[in-house]
Amino acid sequence: MPRITEECVARIKNSTDIVEMVGRYIQLRRAGNAWKACCPFHAEKTPSFHVNPARQTFHCFGCGVGGDAVKFLMMFENLDYPTALRRIADMNGVAVIEEEENPEMARQRRMRSRVIEANQLAADYFHRKLCRDKAAAHVREYLKNREFNIETAKAWQLGWAPGDFYELGQLAASRGIDHKVLTDAYLLGQGRSGAYPVFRDRLMFPIHNIRGEVVGFSGRIMQEGQDPRKYVNTSETVAFRKGELLFGLYKATGPIAKADMCVVVCEGQLDVIACHEKADVRNAVAGLGTAFTEDHANILRKYAKKAILCYDGDNAGIKASEKTFRKLAQAGLEVYHASLPAGEDPDSLIRAQGAEALRNALQNARPYLEVRVGRELEQIKGDANARAALIPRMADLAAEITDRNRRDVAVADLATRLNTGLESLRESVDAIIRARKDAPAFTRTGASAEPAYEEEWGEEVPMPDEPTAPVIPVRLHSGIRGVIELALSSTEVQHMLVERIEDLVEPMQTLSGGQILQKILEALPAPGNEEDWQKLLTRLSPEQAAAMKDFPHAAIELPHPAEHVEQACTLVARETVRARIDTLRSQIRTPGLTPEEGLALMQECNELMKMLND
Repeated sequence: MPRITEECVARIKNSTDIVEMVGRYIQLRRAGNAWKACCPFHAEKTPSFHVNPARQTFHCFGCGVGGDAVKFLMMFENLDYPTALRRIADMNGVAVIEEEENPEMARQRRMRSRVIEANQLAADYFHRKLCRDKAAAHVREYLKNREFNIETAKAWQLGWAPGDFYELGQLAASRGIDHKVLTDAYLLGQGRSGAYPVFRDRLMFPIHNIRGEVVGFSGRIMQEGQDPRKYVNTSETVAFRKGELLFGLYKATGPIAKADMCVVVCEGQLDVIACHEKADVRNAVAGLGTAFTEDHANILRKYAKKAILCYDGDNAGIKASEKTFRKLAQAGLEVYHASLPAGEDPDSLIRAQGAEALRNALQNARPYLEVRVGRELEQIKGDANARAALIPRMADLAAEITDRNRRDVAVADLATRLNTGLESLRESVDAIIRARKDAPAFTRTGASAEPAYEEEWGEEVPMPDEPTAPVIPVRLHSGIRGVIELALSSTEVQHMLVERIEDLVEPMQTLSGGQILQKILEALPAPGNEEDWQKLLTRLSPEQAAAMKDFPHAAIELPHPAEHVEQACTLVARETVRARIDTLRSQIRTPGLTPEEGLALMQECNELMKMLND
């Protein structure tokens, strides 16, 4: 029976803000750091139903019901779990990916559990080595020089990975964790000369997911020249996807709510730890050495309404902050910028001027565009031509702000500072917004499409024998596979498929592999063009790219292309109906279903079956 993949479930849950979703059904009003209303599940006059944005949960203190956004929708609309997930996916434009329940999926779930177990064991081991091993003296000295004490090391479970893996390997074996699990967790690598530890003589930062599970690590070199990579992160595993993880978020959700839904976004782990432990700024988080992603922004949107960028005060930090601003603004957050002295990051500023200097910088943070245009004007020093060139750049940034009222305020401020007409600037911004809406997703360019910012972390140069983590290809539905093969065969077929895009929307959202087809129809790679093929692969996730590894992509002359397209589109449409029938049959067997509900489901199922047989 098809089931929504675990990765897809996580994406669906991350896509929604419980306050926003519950607010669609009942009227909420602010109550401190939470929201409350009269409970929709029992009769009451005094509001006892609370929604907690920090925890993304609801709870009624009157009748005792509670849970997350999915549970609320299940109860409010009397839906089963899969249907509620699909409903939320529809609300937020997330494509639902299903897989048949099979032994392989059960194996994947067990593997994730074992990887988490191995990571926790390793985190405890690395921490003990840092605290007790004489060989870790240089690491303790490094932390001491950075003014991080033992209490901080314990609070964040910092550790040290020795060069020899034997001791950890023996410890893992005593717990029934073999080398395969250690390899799956990216703690152990397999090279031509045998097994080796991925992390060697590095200061270790455990990476936790929002539930507090150790899903991976980031390791910092301790000696210059020992490795061209300043930091090494766990590679993609069944438990670790660094583009979707934020360092420190599991500790920061409560403080974010207490800070009036405000999050401080830093560049690195030590900056986050310094904010929390040295300055008592406990609403700070950071990415893991990659550019700030749309996933990061959507996750933060669940917990925060406002973000303060606290990046290095140099040109590289300012450049990185623009990319982060774009993602956060697109997600609907108010974005501010804390101006740090040139060459200072949060940690170095605290050490140089004290914690109060950082708190003052955060307290005095100004809207990002106000700070950005001010710095740009300082650099051009009255050059009229440079000022004219600056106007469209600032308009492009202002167009990222999704809230119209905030955008209007920002545009008015920019017009004053740039000494240009307000209406003219507003029209420019509106034109950019219209162009982005009209353009296919793959043609939208701008600073947000720039390569990942890696300067803080050093270039990610692979080690000679270092393996990549195992990547499990996305399973392609046979009907989707057929359409993909057609789409890669000729430009003529691609245009025919684009013309029938309305017929393909539901199959692409429903059938496994549909997202790959969607990206192909967005990119329209020229068949037989290797450069276009490689560009397409970079747009895909590792799992999607693995599924496309052996696909033919040479140009093919089809005798009757329109007939092939018609047959393929008809097939996937029928398969989509069959998938819906399977879902309905599953819902009909749900325990506790009322006769009326069961009858409605059976009627829909019969109508769809009749449609298939016509």
